[in-house]
Amino acid sequence: MPVTYRTARNQKAAQHAQTSPHVPMGDQRFQQLISELGAAFAQAEGGAEEHTVAQQREHKRKQWLAEREVTIQEIIRLMQQHGLNHDDLA
Repeated sequence: MPVTYRTARNQKAAQHAQTSPHVPMGDQRFQQLISELGAAFAQAEGGAEEHTVAQQREHKRKQWLAEREVTIQEIIRLMQQHGLNHDDLA
């Protein structure tokens, strides 16, 4: 079976060589491909930056919620300490 694989592989290579001759790439095409590649990397990097910013924003939000909870608990403790309830706040 490996012989068949090699034969089929060689036939495909020969067919490819016959149908598509090697044409050197021009400077304009090279610059176009490099530009497209750079744009693709910039887009991927931008997505990573957006993800990082979103993570930072979520971390700040969780931190704010934790601080808020601590503040609320402190207010409740102080109100109980002074014998106050929600009616006294009105």
